[in-house]
Amino acid sequence: MTRSRLLAVAGAILAAACAPSGPKTKNAQLLAAPMDSCVLARDEAALDPRLEVDKVPAPVKMDPAPIRRPVPRGVLNRNGSSVVRVEVLVDTLGKPDMTTFAVLEASNAWFVTGARNAIAKWTFTPAERYGCKVPRYYVFAASSPARTSP
Repeated sequence: MTRSRLLAVAGAILAAACAPSGPKTKNAQLLAAPMDSCVLARDEAALDPRLEVDKVPAPVKMDPAPIRRPVPRGVLNRNGSSVVRVEVLVDTLGKPDMTTFAVLEASNAWFVTGARNAIAKWTFTPAERYGCKVPRYYVFAASSPARTSP
C-alpha cells in the first residue's frame, strides 16, 4: 500500500471515530424522541372519553332522521310530551361505536329504536383535543313539550 493510500484510509478511520455518535439501539432512539402530543391526547381520551375537548363530535348529516313522522299512536305521553336522550362513542374516524350505545332517558322505546337505527348510519366530525382527533361520547337528545289546552 502506498503512503498516500495509507494516509487516506487512516484519515477516514479518524473521521469516523470523531463523528458524533447517535443512539446505539432502537429503544434509545425512542427515548430520545419527543412524545407525540396526539398520542398523549388519544391516551387521555381512551382513559376518559367524557373529558373536556376543544371540539365535540358532531353529525356531518343527520340522514336518516332519528324520529320518523308520523309518530305512532300511544308513543307520546298522555300530555303529548316525549323525550329521548342517548349517547354513543364516536371514534377518531367519525364512526359511531354502536357497542357503546346507551339510553340516558326515553319516554318510549320507539324513540330509542329510531335513534339507534339512525345514528348507526351517521358519519361524524370527530372530537378534537389539542388539535388532535380523539374518541369522545356524543349525546343525542330530542324532546317535544307537553300540549297545553286552550
